Amino acid sequence: MSIFLYAYTLAEAPHDLEDLTGVEGRNLFMVTVGKVSAIVSAYGQKTLTLSGDDIFAHQHVQRLLMSQASIIPLQYGLTLSSLAQVERVLSNNEAVLEKELNRIYRKVEMEVTMRFDVPDLLDHMIEKYPFLRDEKGKVLNGRLLYFLGDRAKKGEKFTRMLAKEKEIYKSKLQEMIGPWCAEISESRLPRSEADVVTFNCLVNRERLRVFEKSIYDAGDRFAPHFAFSYNGPWAPQNFCSQNLISYK
Repeated sequence: MSIFLYAYTLAEAPHDLEDLTGVEGRNLFMVTVGKVSAIVSAYGQKTLTLSGDDIFAHQHVQRLLMSQASIIPLQYGLTLSSLAQVERVLSNNEAVLEKELNRIYRKVEMEVTMRFDVPDLLDHMIEKYPFLRDEKGKVLNGRLLYFLGDRAKKGEKFTRMLAKEKEIYKSKLQEMIGPWCAEISESRLPRSEADVVTFNCLVNRERLRVFEKSIYDAGDRFAPHFAFSYNGPWAPQNFCSQNLISYK
């Protein structure tokens, strides 16, 4: 038997764990040391198993917890050998956890993506920058780079101009939504050629409506060539410095 961890929270946070179950259908409870707590359940496996039901339960628990109060969400699979070890981790990291939890207090994470919404990105760029037209018939080593049906292989000029175009609109979007974020950072996850930028945003709960309005305003401003999507609210996974927490 070991202990499965879901999140850290402030000891005074008003979490209601009654009837809330996590992995393996086990009841949740809090382990508290000083001003911080860990939300945990018992775990019956000697080694971690990747069960779809358990992964869903883990995510479901975190969604419910973050709807009640601020948490530092933990990745699926963090287990400790005993309650005594959980208490040691809390004791050794109390100051770090308290500081992080106060920093994200009453804040949630939102994700915003801006992408080109045009039938053909190369044609769109050529219309805006006519000098790119020669990219459609560029010759390299005696070969005509035009072998993608009615679309050309995109050359260096196109690549440079597209990157420049994305930087311009990335900055414009950040100017519109940034003022409503406590923190904002650019996602480093892979994206498609049509994607301009994805921002991870830490937003005060009280500012969620005006934050969402700023996204709609951006949609109106940059229509019809761009589309926007946003997801959340989530627990602030990308804004918690979990690498500062020691488990030794």
